[in-house]
Amino acid sequence: MSKVKTSPKGIDHTDPYILKRKQQVYSQAILMRIPHNHTEKNDISLKIGRYSIEDNSLLTNNPKSELTLDKEELNELINYISSCYTPVSLGKGNYINIDGKNAELIRQFKTLLESQENTANLLIENEILTDNVYSAATYINKKKALQSFEGALKEDLLEPYWQKWFSENKWILGSDFAQIIDTRQIDTENIADYIMKSFDGFVDLVEIKKPNKMPFWMTSKDHNNYIPSSELIKAITQCLNYIHAIEQEANSAKFLQRTKSKVIKPRCILIFGRSNDWNDEQKESYRILNAAYNQISILTYDHLFSRAKNVLGIDDTIEKYEFDGIPF
Repeated sequence: MSKVKTSPKGIDHTDPYILKRKQQVYSQAILMRIPHNHTEKNDISLKIGRYSIEDNSLLTNNPKSELTLDKEELNELINYISSCYTPVSLGKGNYINIDGKNAELIRQFKTLLESQENTANLLIENEILTDNVYSAATYINKKKALQSFEGALKEDLLEPYWQKWFSENKWILGSDFAQIIDTRQIDTENIADYIMKSFDGFVDLVEIKKPNKMPFWMTSKDHNNYIPSSELIKAITQCLNYIHAIEQEANSAKFLQRTKSKVIKPRCILIFGRSNDWNDEQKESYRILNAAYNQISILTYDHLFSRAKNVLGIDDTIEKYEFDGIPF
């Protein structure tokens, strides 16, 4: 810690602070408090100089260059460094300083990132928003979503809740899907939960059932085998009918116009029931059941949850994580 001394002329100053030392010259800075005879106020000044070195001695009486900044100049220099050093060091363009007093601005910024992915991408392209800031905000948003997912699994919520949740968090369904298509209607008789546009531009389907009170397996085995419950069989049959109906629309100009996607061998993901308490034999039976269908993939809510945690690199339950902090 630097000590404050008083010169013979009555000027308080810190010990000289060496900024850089070379073989023949060195630079140093000294903060000074300049008194004024006509006022009780004192001005803080900064003296910066570059001086010679002879026989390893620092010669302040032989300045190569010297500059003293008064209080106003010093304050402007501090403001300039605080506002410009970070973007210059990072090689970024314009940016906005956000301090603790701008909580509302931070909230609005996070809402923008969470709800308008295209807008965030535009900000990145124009170097207003950096990739790492967007990634941090997206990561926190997904963690929050999984927290609500885990909490909702403990309640007996109806399908409309889950339809809304998946609409807001389609990322959990996997990277195969590019977007949720606005229309849900396949034809006059069939309305799917979601008609999806895959990353390759073709139509796929997602059908969801509520997780609780929908048993996956029958209560008793048949020939020592676990068999799907009647509710699951109904859901599978519904998915097969949707696939058939959407294949019938493959050459429909109206359907193509509504979905902006082509129909070739559509697939359906069925989200059904829980698997958190399965034994090893039930897990093997699930693997065999899924392998029997070419165009249907059956996932439980726990499968989705575990896969999403793995993608985000989360090992424990989401409830252990706190989200009150601002990641940027």
